[in-house]
Amino acid sequence: MTRIWLAVALLVLQEPKAAPPTIVATDAIQPHLVADKEGNLYCAFLRRGNVEVSTSSDDGKTWSPPAVAIDAKGKAKGGMQRGPRIGVDDQKNVVVTAPLCFDEKELREVYPKPDLWLARSTNGGKTFGPPVQVNEKSGTASEGLHAMGVAPSGEVHLAWLDHRDRKEGQDLYYAKASEGKPAKNAKIGAMLCPCCAPGIALDGAGNPVIAWRDGGPTESRPVWIAASKDGGKSFRAPARAHQGETKVPG
Repeated sequence: MTRIWLAVALLVLQEPKAAPPTIVATDAIQPHLVADKEGNLYCAFLRRGNVEVSTSSDDGKTWSPPAVAIDAKGKAKGGMQRGPRIGVDDQKNVVVTAPLCFDEKELREVYPKPDLWLARSTNGGKTFGPPVQVNEKSGTASEGLHAMGVAPSGEVHLAWLDHRDRKEGQDLYYAKASEGKPAKNAKIGAMLCPCCAPGIALDGAGNPVIAWRDGGPTESRPVWIAASKDGGKSFRAPARAHQGETKVPG
């Protein structure tokens, strides 16, 4: 049996002191944690093959019983950065995303190809609406590597590896979702490292910045970033995040 342990850091006399770890859920893997503006905690994880969420309103001392966010029929596996992501807005609407496969035929394969799914809760993570597929073309997000961030206003920003435009390799696709409904997909990066998940961060106005590792046949794969100043409607041309060489070959 696997347990998720959560240690909440406290600041005492300007010296960080770790609190004793508390059990969020048993028999769980692939945790992802966020806090709302009041400090309440929300943790998403895979448990018994489904995507579940537990919450805490006392600095992580106690946790709610896990609620099923996405019923994956016990087939969710995760692994290697392929677990769920969770975010919360200023109204305490909670969003969970995860790479999952619901196709019975595909599930019979040794490595079933997932799609990227999103589920939203309007009651603080107690219950969730039905999941919605994010990638417009099924079977193109099969690496299951993605990043997600929620703006204070509730808009959800997602980035993931997608191969819809090529026979080999992965590109970076982006979508914004409002009230649980993803908008049109857009490609913002080409030829990514096929085993590195992208990263995403939002500024105070809800503008996304996305980072990813290059996947081209180079002697030193750089890390790229692309930023938006209009809430994800458009992105500046990608720029290298560093001038030094990574010495990670393609």
